[in-house]
Amino acid sequence: MKLKKVRILIQPLEGVKAEWSAALRGEVKSVQKAGTLVFTSLAQVAKVLSPVRLELLGAILRHEPESISSLAKLVGRDFKNVHADVQLLASVGILELRELKGANKRDAVRPVALYSGIELDLAA
Repeated sequence: MKLKKVRILIQPLEGVKAEWSAALRGEVKSVQKAGTLVFTSLAQVAKVLSPVRLELLGAILRHEPESISSLAKLVGRDFKNVHADVQLLASVGILELRELKGANKRDAVRPVALYSGIELDLAA
């Protein structure tokens, strides 16, 4: 399956609130489009997509590691820090964490990229 780019949309907080209010009133069916992540500032995007996290994403796309532990070894970083970064990227919807049955605790989850690239939309 070919991965698509994720679209990152920068939208002021007031715009996000207005869209959610309309959704809660039943005026729109879906606030967020599939394949789009909404942030309220460029600073938030920079915090989430830091250089070390972008390095992790690249390593996941290129090497498809079997676990977070093997990803940490690939990039030469501490497991605990890589685990925290992977959890954050999964929580915002850039990665998926797939559970592996029968694996030890450090190898119990495989990080999988959901997108092959990032498109940043500043004009929203």
